[in-house]
Amino acid sequence: MTLNRIHFFVLLSLIGLIALSGCLNGDSGFDDIPTDYEETRSINLGNDISVTQYVIETNASSQVLNDLRKMAENDGWEVIADWKGTFVGYEVGLALEKEDKVMVINTAVSNGATTATIISGPKEAADLVDMNNDSPSHTVDEEEYITGVPPTKDVDGQDIADVPRYPKSVRIEYLSLTVDSDHEKEQVEYLTADNSEDVKIFYENELEAQGWENIISQALTQRDDVGLLMEANKDSRTVQLATQSSSDYEDMNKIIIYVERRMN
Repeated sequence: MTLNRIHFFVLLSLIGLIALSGCLNGDSGFDDIPTDYEETRSINLGNDISVTQYVIETNASSQVLNDLRKMAENDGWEVIADWKGTFVGYEVGLALEKEDKVMVINTAVSNGATTATIISGPKEAADLVDMNNDSPSHTVDEEEYITGVPPTKDVDGQDIADVPRYPKSVRIEYLSLTVDSDHEKEQVEYLTADNSEDVKIFYENELEAQGWENIISQALTQRDDVGLLMEANKDSRTVQLATQSSSDYEDMNKIIIYVERRMN
């Protein structure tokens, strides 16, 4: 199956929540971790989602990731996405699935050692954006899904003012969530016939023009598809953007934009 629309973004975003969470007793999802892996953090984020961090005395982060990948595959996990290049502070990573579970592994080098972060949890619980959300999840008409004809009308919702809509795209989903008085999340999804390279060029120019900084973009391989991952920040906000092939409409791509704001 193709990686579900927001699961990948949310799991990446959880990395940034590690320092904010005080919950302990996480579970890495591995039964046998090498003895030279020093566990430095173990967190349970609720909904059976766990984050575990290890430090390994090597600067070969790709080798550490490869070792963890082999361990996971030997345990029945299947790789559904991988990425390279600095993204949310990590250099290389994998997304995997096993039955009803999802796992993300990221590695990065710091001060001559590799930090490996393993995030695991059930697929349903991983979709935090939808959890406790008073705003309905809008989708296109059922008839359009049945016929396989791409929609031509926007669903209810709004575009994000300083993350412009991609030209000639159609808004197919919008979600908004206020976690608390200091934490807001917003997600919008578009459908386009253009490829990820065209999307990349457009948003690299537009995000810079809109005042976003530290813009990072890289290719994301999801099985046979090559998509796009981007990240940027602006004041107290972070934007993450991805493209992936539409599973509903032939020769169409989805653009997923996720903006998170923290007031403190």
